[in-house]
Amino acid sequence: MVNDNSRRNEVLDKITRVREIIESESLSGILITQQSNVCWLTAGANNHVLFDYQDSLIGILVTRDYTLVIAENGDHDRVMAEEFSHCPFEYRRIYWPSGGIGVEVSKLVRGKVGVDTAVHGIEDQVSIDGHLMQYRSVFTDSEIQRLKAYGKEAAEIITLVAKKTKPGARERQIAAILSKEFVLNGFNVSVILIGGDERSLNFRHQVVTDYEIKKHYCLCGVGKKGGLAFPINRVVSFGQPPKELAENQTKIETVYVYLNSLATVGNTLESIYRKLPDIYSSLDLESNEWERHTQGGTMGYHPRELTVSDSVGYTLHENNVIGWNPSLPGVMAEDVYLLKKDGLEYITYDSNFPHRELSANGLTQVRPSILEI
Repeated sequence: MVNDNSRRNEVLDKITRVREIIESESLSGILITQQSNVCWLTAGANNHVLFDYQDSLIGILVTRDYTLVIAENGDHDRVMAEEFSHCPFEYRRIYWPSGGIGVEVSKLVRGKVGVDTAVHGIEDQVSIDGHLMQYRSVFTDSEIQRLKAYGKEAAEIITLVAKKTKPGARERQIAAILSKEFVLNGFNVSVILIGGDERSLNFRHQVVTDYEIKKHYCLCGVGKKGGLAFPINRVVSFGQPPKELAENQTKIETVYVYLNSLATVGNTLESIYRKLPDIYSSLDLESNEWERHTQGGTMGYHPRELTVSDSVGYTLHENNVIGWNPSLPGVMAEDVYLLKKDGLEYITYDSNFPHRELSANGLTQVRPSILEI
């Protein structure tokens, strides 16, 4: 695993990148307050106090001359001692009645400040999250090491939970087991969707209920570790799956392989989007089936950075992280891949979950089967 010296060098490199934005945009400094960007800049350090809130409770101010953590007294000592010890940061403590991080920044710098989200107290501010997204989306070597290690863990957790379930389990019981396993292994829980039987056939986003599962269910878990997101979807059947479910699962996983065949260095998300009707038609599906659920795109510090669209002309780069999530009634295909010059590496593969080879558009890959219990 990456050691603290390597992480420190990664942070130094990223500070240099942030300063390139300062220069190119003629800014006095850049204030980072979003969880995704805090995790990116600090090489995976964690300050996720509020799990359903993207704003961090601390801010990191980068100027041409220094990098300063601004934190209220409730977080200052902890992040300095436990989270950012590998980071070449200075620190400033503020108190909760002081007006907040933005007010403190306005005392320190004059002129236009780049922000990754609107911040109270800074009069002249401009969003630079689009610039940061370009950096976040192309992984460094040390980020790739973390991606592979955590992706393997996330996939093994999903398999473990899927294999523990039995007929009569309630969706909330499975969600509780998955939450427990994520937390025990150092993951934050980002998303859990579970749809049993007809619920998985009727709805694409199956918010967890107390439904008692009788025959089969669709399981989606998104764990985050070190700021990196790992969205994974699997289908479980108690006994032989119904014919329609099995057919849909084969078709949607073949759609996934087709999408992977288009995820090549130099191709654009817009170009892939325009192929969607042909992809679905090639599998004897309605040509507009793709309109019924988002298809995915690039990812990393968010479950999705950019989604395929006719207005997203992003060009794919080596070391982008790719995550598709096409769906049909009862099934969804979702995993994490790393884009390399010579193809895609399957990051969330677990050999303990059943897989089979599928082919589409000249590409053959192993993709998940339905787990029969």
